Amino acid sequence: MHPTEAESGSHVVRQQASSGKFCAKSSCGLFPRQAPSWVIYLPQELQDRVNSSVGPTPSFGITFESVLKEKGSFQLRPGAWWSQRIWSMSRDSKGCREVQRAFDEATDQEERLAMALELRGHVWEALRCPFANYVLQKCVTVLSRENMNFIFQELKQKGPEMIQQAARHKYGCRIIQRLLECGPADQVNDLIDCLLQDAINICAHPYGNYVIQNLLDQSGKLPTTGTREQRRRLLHSLMDNVTLVGNESDNVYVSAVMVKIMSVAQREEKVQLARSLLRVPGLLRKMGTTRHGHQAAKKVLKTLTGSEHEDARFQLYGHGSEATAESRRKAASMRRQET
Repeated sequence: MHPTEAESGSHVVRQQASSGKFCAKSSCGLFPRQAPSWVIYLPQELQDRVNSSVGPTPSFGITFESVLKEKGSFQLRPGAWWSQRIWSMSRDSKGCREVQRAFDEATDQEERLAMALELRGHVWEALRCPFANYVLQKCVTVLSRENMNFIFQELKQKGPEMIQQAARHKYGCRIIQRLLECGPADQVNDLIDCLLQDAINICAHPYGNYVIQNLLDQSGKLPTTGTREQRRRLLHSLMDNVTLVGNESDNVYVSAVMVKIMSVAQREEKVQLARSLLRVPGLLRKMGTTRHGHQAAKKVLKTLTGSEHEDARFQLYGHGSEATAESRRKAASMRRQET
């Protein structure tokens, strides 16, 4: 918002668009006789500071940009219809749609940040809300990486166990996935480290397994040293707990993670995991009877070679394959006897 012109014939007082600074000169001195109009939208303590910078004894260095930075917000449009209403509207089924539309229609990052900061202090509550979680997802997808730090910070304050709980939450899992996709690299790495502390329980969860699959997708897209190491840690967690795949209550979700890791991992990583599955008698056969497990079993067959491949086929098809092979041997023997 640009300041208004002074009514006493002074020069125009305005915000400089390029630097955020304001400067003004009255007709009889070097300093403005009144504060700029945008001051009324600031908290009282900041209004007092700006007011003290006008008149005969100004405080140098006060700028519009510095005041906003000190406040920790960029509320450049405090008169907007959504001002001070974002959080209350976000918890309403209709209001959350209006807020999401406002984020999409915002003119720049500063306006989006001003809107997002109205959720500050409510991130954990929004994450679990059936309506506000959509607004929080929208924030993550439209904000620049450097502007979403407050979201990560509020989650970190809850501690690793609560973040892992969020990954298993019906709505929270969506927020964790959006953060993995859109967050700054250092924050995302910290988030992944936290999730890997309880990787197996998250893998075996109806909602959590999608978070781990998303994590694997991101590690496949960004094969840096850090993401490779994190993927290796997940791989070893799965190998150490591979018998979970044969557990009737858990295998459907763990197997889905197996399919994903067999799709995005490096060749040597796939072989390690396939061998760990092969070492458990009857495990591949159990996998082959489940929705996701049979896909993982197929990938195991494609990964292994030689005698390991044959062992995997035998485990998958069991006595059926053996009987077929025996019938073929008998038929061949009978043909040789006839000749």
